[in-house]
Amino acid sequence: MWRNYFFQIQSKYNMRASLTEPLVIRFDGKDVTKSKDINFFDIYNGSFTDAFEKTVKFFTEKYHGYSIFGSDEVSFIFPNPMLVIADLDVDKCNRTNEIIALFSQLFFHHFNSLYIKDTIFWHGKCFSIPSNKLKSYIKYRSGNIKNVMVTYFLKKKGLSMGNDKMEERTEKAKEYSDYKLLEDYQDGILYFDGNRIDINDFLEKDLITKLEVDLPESIEYIDLSSF
Repeated sequence: MWRNYFFQIQSKYNMRASLTEPLVIRFDGKDVTKSKDINFFDIYNGSFTDAFEKTVKFFTEKYHGYSIFGSDEVSFIFPNPMLVIADLDVDKCNRTNEIIALFSQLFFHHFNSLYIKDTIFWHGKCFSIPSNKLKSYIKYRSGNIKNVMVTYFLKKKGLSMGNDKMEERTEKAKEYSDYKLLEDYQDGILYFDGNRIDINDFLEKDLITKLEVDLPESIEYIDLSSF
């Protein structure tokens, strides 16, 4: 009796992902923006942003999906959810809690094998969206990323303008000589199938325009503690 009772409760509160509509898996880094050891504009082998982009590249190529990332957040959008579900081998189950539980372990392991300065923990969400809302979702996340990145950039300059309008904050950021660092990342970096693509071309023209990017080569670290 109790087995059936709790199984009904579990089934009721386990949302199911669509088997045909795009699957979204989103992560936010825990306490990353508060860390004094992380700078989103540092791009070198092993930096937070470098490890982030290499992780995005890996999973978008593996599952032939999209991803937009910036600051400490990333959204993967997989048009064919079965590529993910079948690979995770969750008994062909499409419950979102099981998908995020398994995928988050893969993401956690891959990212933290590249970013060795600290162990980063992640908040994860998983849900489906209609195919015709894919671009709208990317645009929505891009706006959120820009809000964080511009505010973050100004705080690095000792300015707190979080309550000001985006236009005013952006204009203030343009006054600094290193604004180019912010401009390159403020709208989020969009990936498709393992390639960085032009986010404006995709959102405004529906074009997949690949961008050349030279990611720093990974260094193989050897544990010498046992020698």
